[in-house]
Formats: sequence, structure tokens, C-alpha cells
Amino acid sequence: MSELILEDDHYCFGCGMDNPQGLRILWQVDGKSVTAEYVTEKKFQGWKDIVHGGILATLLDEAMTRLAWVACGGALSAEITVRYVAPAKIGEKLYIAARVIEENRKVVHLQSVVHAQRAAAPFLIARATGKAMKVKGVKA
Repeated sequence: MSELILEDDHYCFGCGMDNPQGLRILWQVDGKSVTAEYVTEKKFQGWKDIVHGGILATLLDEAMTRLAWVACGGALSAEITVRYVAPAKIGEKLYIAARVIEENRKVVHLQSVVHAQRAAAPFLIARATGKAMKVKGVKA
């Protein structure tokens, strides 16, 4: 494969602030972990008043890949396994987190979770494990 150049034009569906149709997530990076909050809109509905599973998978993937990008250099999603635990409600504030599990020269292994706050306690919505492939050519 020829060298791939990754360029951030701020139009990423997950975190791009220039994409009016995107999620526009603001990530807080702390070393080898990342967190964010997000409230889903009705346009991301699956069943009535329930967040579409693809959007939850996107939140989980975005958390892992954004973390790999910032903490480990340029990276692309290589693999994701999602476990849905409970439905998320449209309009409910979701808390997203990811952390690096292991890193080598080519691959970053990660975990991510999406929680809601219900009955004054964190309530697990979905979790994922994944791998991000490191890429050498990056333009900020």
C-alpha cells in the first residue's frame, strides 16, 4: 500500500466542527484516555424515541479513533466489536469514554463505553473494543 496522507479538514462526521450535519463532539483528552458528552437529536432515531444503534457504534468508534489519533499519532479504525447493553433515549445526555489498552508499532488496541445517568448512577448503554491502525502521513 502506498503511503496514505491523513488530513483533518474539520469535516469529520463525529468531531468536525465545520460539518453542520455531523455530531460535532468535543473530546477531552487526558493522556491515554478521552471523554465527551453528547445529547442525541431525533434525526438519529431508530425505533421511536430510541437512538439508532449505528449512531451508538459511531460514538464508540469515534472515541477510540480520536484517542488513537491524538495520543498515538495518526490512526484509522481497523476493527470494532460493539456490545449493546441497553437502549439510549433520544434527548438523553450520553457520556462517552475510551482508553488505550495496548499499543505497538503498527496498532493501537482500545476500549470505549457509552453511559447514561439514570437514577443518579451511571447506566451502561454500550461498550466496544477495537483496533486502530497507525498511519505515518498526517497533516494537521
